[in-house]
Amino acid sequence: MLRHEHLFEGKPCADPFIIAAAKFIDGCVVTEESKKPNSPNIPNVCEHFNIDCTNLQGFMEREGWKF
Repeated sequence: MLRHEHLFEGKPCADPFIIAAAKFIDGCVVTEESKKPNSPNIPNVCEHFNIDCTNLQGFMEREGWKF
């Protein structure tokens, strides 16, 4: 979520840009946030804009990482 306080204080706010980049390149957003009803969390926004989204565990499984 882009918070105005972060913009005014010069704090980082990359979430909207990561989501936009994923939409632009038809990519996937990897986040540890979880979906919450009526929330601007990353998974909710990705779902709204039909962008693939997963957590780190899901990403590693998709990529076939083994340890």
